[in-house]
Amino acid sequence: MLMDALRWIRQAGIDIHEVGVQYATTEGARVDSVLEVLGGRGPTRFAVEERIRAPYPNELRNLQAHRAALEPLGHALLIVPFVSEPLGVALVHAGWSWADAYGNFDLRGPDLLLRQRHTAKAPAVRKKTLPQGSGSLAIIRALVTFGEREEEEGAATSLAAQARVSQPRASQVLRQLQDLGLVERTGRGRWRPDREALLDRFLAEYSGPRGSEQFLYSLDSPTNAAIAAAKARDARTALVVSADVGPDLVEAWRRPSVVVMYTKRGLDGRTLGLVEAHGYEDANVIVRSPEDQSVFPVPEFVAEVGGVDIPLADPTQMIWDLRQLGGADRMEAAGVLREWLLRRP
Repeated sequence: MLMDALRWIRQAGIDIHEVGVQYATTEGARVDSVLEVLGGRGPTRFAVEERIRAPYPNELRNLQAHRAALEPLGHALLIVPFVSEPLGVALVHAGWSWADAYGNFDLRGPDLLLRQRHTAKAPAVRKKTLPQGSGSLAIIRALVTFGEREEEEGAATSLAAQARVSQPRASQVLRQLQDLGLVERTGRGRWRPDREALLDRFLAEYSGPRGSEQFLYSLDSPTNAAIAAAKARDARTALVVSADVGPDLVEAWRRPSVVVMYTKRGLDGRTLGLVEAHGYEDANVIVRSPEDQSVFPVPEFVAEVGGVDIPLADPTQMIWDLRQLGGADRMEAAGVLREWLLRRP
């Protein structure tokens, strides 16, 4: 990534060169290179930390010690595969200069400000993808949501039952994930997932739940709309609540302004006091009847609000929905939910 970032910076007409590599600092931060940029009143030196993925906004606070440790060698410069526009702003506010492998950068120092936005979206990379087809998504979601003490549940037979596929099909999916380096055998038919890597691959490759959508509007809050829908459901109605309300019930982050709900049979909004909205932009209640049934977690994932059980969508789906709804605050909430999911006992 460093070479790609340097190539783009030089193509922008900036004189930049390496003056050192593989330094070490006192706080344990790794310095992958030291760069010097000619500009302003003289050369400006940057100490580089290269990461295999971009940080979530909520992780920036934890990187402050890294940034401080880099400063004796130069201004802290983070290089990652891709930096979105909201993340770029958050990095600058946190005191970082940054560059990515797709021609975007923001380099800052005394009397120096060099910025370029070459692409707003990371180009798709052709690579071996996650398994597709029957039960694959359900198995991947189940592996991601394993708690730290649930390795013994990672057998093909239990995953097959959870995903409602045959044991040979579950074994096939696990072997494909093993080829991608995302799970490993631990003996006795058990598998240990690399949950963080698997989650990041899922979020990067997931094409969405598909199916049909209803756009509705509630004069009441989205949270109250979700509570009313949960109260109205019966044993035959599969209904789960996702962003914004679902993540807020797991880890409170801000007052929800939209609720996405998934149901297998659609929803009669009139019985809940909802009216039809003109479209996505006017709706604060979005109801989806998905083709991807893995959005409905097995076992059920429930939060209680005022004595009412609110069934929630699979946590991986809630993270994906937050990112799709967009906005810097939702990206931060997605990072918080991601951290909760990976650290759950």
